[in-house]
Amino acid sequence: MNESYYEPSKNIPVFAEYDVVVCGGGIAGVSAACSAARNGARTLLVERLEILGGLGTAGGVGNFCFGDDTLPYGQGKVFDDIYAGLKFYKAIGAENGWHIKNLHPFYNHTFDHNILSIVLQELAEHDGVDLLFATDVIGAEVVNDTIKSVMLHNRSLSQKVMAKQFIDATGDGILSRHAGANVLPPDAKHQQSIPPSHMIFVQKSAIPAIQPVRDDAENNLPMRYSVWDEPERIGLKIFWPGGDFDTSTGQGYSDAGRAFRRRIPEIVRDFQQKEAGKDTVFAYSAPMFGLRDSLRIVGDYVLTEDDLKNGKRFDDAVAYGCFPLDSSLLEKKSLPPYQIPYRSLLVKEIKNLLVAGRCFSASRIALSSTRIMVTCCQMGQAAGIAAAMASKAEYTLRSIDPADIRQSILNDAPDDKMLEERIMP
Repeated sequence: MNESYYEPSKNIPVFAEYDVVVCGGGIAGVSAACSAARNGARTLLVERLEILGGLGTAGGVGNFCFGDDTLPYGQGKVFDDIYAGLKFYKAIGAENGWHIKNLHPFYNHTFDHNILSIVLQELAEHDGVDLLFATDVIGAEVVNDTIKSVMLHNRSLSQKVMAKQFIDATGDGILSRHAGANVLPPDAKHQQSIPPSHMIFVQKSAIPAIQPVRDDAENNLPMRYSVWDEPERIGLKIFWPGGDFDTSTGQGYSDAGRAFRRRIPEIVRDFQQKEAGKDTVFAYSAPMFGLRDSLRIVGDYVLTEDDLKNGKRFDDAVAYGCFPLDSSLLEKKSLPPYQIPYRSLLVKEIKNLLVAGRCFSASRIALSSTRIMVTCCQMGQAAGIAAAMASKAEYTLRSIDPADIRQSILNDAPDDKMLEERIMP
């Protein structure tokens, strides 16, 4: 059906006004909100789930990937604080049992995803960020290419929040698309979405049992999984390389999650038979599906595969990455450190909106590297600093000198010479 329903305008109450509103409470959004608040902006962070962290918490993806031997340093002050919080709770580090066996050390910083949500909330509250959980972004009021308010929906029904500057860290470009921003088309060389993943967990049981499966289960399992060892449980990260899922749509995303969840008993039985034995049983499935590719918003600059492969440096660099191109549809190759320009965080044709994280302005192939949590955290930090600067009357987002953003990042990490080398033009 292509029919549309026109909804008459409603009288929607405005419940608050802020300097900066960040939509999306994954690690990019938390970093953006904390950075904005630390730079003097009254900040609201809106999250559709009831915890912060996105895939790093609700998605069960408890592993920081870095890409080279600089780990875990040189990612900026916000990430340093997150790492310190996990250390405080003994929720990261080989000395606390958090280490994946036989995994490349550059990709091997597992942590307790249940504790990360606590660390992120403590950090946001400490920095004075207002938090609004269980709230969806359902609209935006735009006048003269400027967002005036964002419409939200939660248990109070529909309300508006006003702000001077907005940051879209939803991962799917939800706010940007409501505001009328354009979405990047599929890459000519990479039409298909990067296959999603899903985390499930098994644990030792005093009552051994082979996992039952339905009689109509297929004999040939079309999926594969990697094993993530943890102190009290084992994570299985499931991939479906041949699965053709259009996770950019509501129905496609729903169908993909159903397809993965339907095969969990077979995955558990396969793991028991091949590796663990029947005393290791299914514990739980992450409630959030592992989307690795999403809709990317058109920014003032689109970061490309060639930019990454050539280690390109930009005059307006505000973040960096070095993780390999990562998709089952690509040959996995190491990359030199590359820079992410401020222009890729600016939403084209909208004056007061930034993007950070998985929906920022990059090609699909470039996103396969830049989507990792540490790089998204850096993008969020830069976006938060810029939004706080622009919330002052004398600035607009595009009048800010990126050098001032860089200097603010480095001022927060004065002894981090590696970070300085990586983000300077």
